[in-house]
This record gives sequence, C-alpha cells and structure tokens, in this order.
Amino acid sequence: MNNYFTGDFHADSYLMYDYLSQLEMYTGNERSGDKFFTKQKGSKKPNSFKFGWTWRKRRGIGEREYDPEKKMYKSKAMEDNPWLLDMFKEYSLNYFPTFVWSEIQINNQTEGSRTKEHLDKINVGDSILIAFGDYTGGRTYIKNKNDKNYEILDARHQPIQFNGAERKHGVTTVTSGDRFSLVFYNSLQKPVEQY
Repeated sequence: MNNYFTGDFHADSYLMYDYLSQLEMYTGNERSGDKFFTKQKGSKKPNSFKFGWTWRKRRGIGEREYDPEKKMYKSKAMEDNPWLLDMFKEYSLNYFPTFVWSEIQINNQTEGSRTKEHLDKINVGDSILIAFGDYTGGRTYIKNKNDKNYEILDARHQPIQFNGAERKHGVTTVTSGDRFSLVFYNSLQKPVEQY
C-alpha cells in the first residue's frame, strides 16, 4: 500500500486537505443547483461528488468504465482519479479500521455556502464524516433522535459516526476559508467487500 499519511492525525489532516484541494471539483446532478447547498450572492460555487461505484451505466453522452470485480460502473471521480482509492483505504485503516464502507462523498464548501438540513437517501447504516481545512463556521449539526435538539460538532477534530438516513443533519455557513469533507458510507446499491 502507498504511504500517503504519517499516522499523526493533525499532520494527516493537513495532508488530506492538500490532496483534496488539488482535485478538479464538479458537482453531480443529484446535488446541483440549490437542492443541497445554498450560497451567498457573489461567492464561489460549492461542489460535491461521489467516489466509488454506481449502477448507472451512462454518464452524459458516454458510458462509464465497468468494474467486473464489483459488477458495477465506476463514478467519474473514480475514473479520473484512480489513485484516490488507495489513499482513502490508507486513511480509513488509520482512523476507523473496523468501519465498512463502499462509497465516499467528497464535498467542498466555499466561503458563504452552507449545506441544507437533510436525510441521506441511499446510505445504509452509519456513515463516517471528517472535515479538513482552515475555515471558520462550517459546523456540522445533527438532530437528536429523541428530541428536537441538535448536536453541533466541528468535524475537523475527529471522525464523526452517525446514521444520516435516520438523523437530519446539515452544515452551517462557512464564514471564511474552504471546508473540504469526506463522508464514508455504504449505499443501497449492491454491497461490495470491505476494504
């Protein structure tokens, strides 16, 4: 396995931010427009895209690359950045080694943007959220199961595990800087093996 990380959480957070900030960011149809994010007038567009496998054969006018081992198609992010898989495997083995995941949502919230409160639609069970960057604002809020209160957390300090299909959640406005986040999860699509 490649060594992208040092094993020190804070150093690895800076490294992950550096890797993510160099990606070409684009948003898939399911998170385009103002369905998922809102932004202040004049601020840069936030982006969110999936890294993993999909049952969707076509992407735009072309076909996706088929993965015969998974019996699914690769997402655009996976086709364009195959090296990310080894990086994400190493990171997850370092910081949440027993968590089983098959997909990752890569998010970039720009200054002036926020994530609307929502429930995840295709996630099965718990997800792991972790954020990176030198930003202000951008706090994760997660609705409690038994009352109408919320936990408000800074996802930069440690990975946060919760079931986003059962608990409404969102992210407050990023007031300065760029916030990158990763959500490791399993989907309703055909299960894949643990990494």
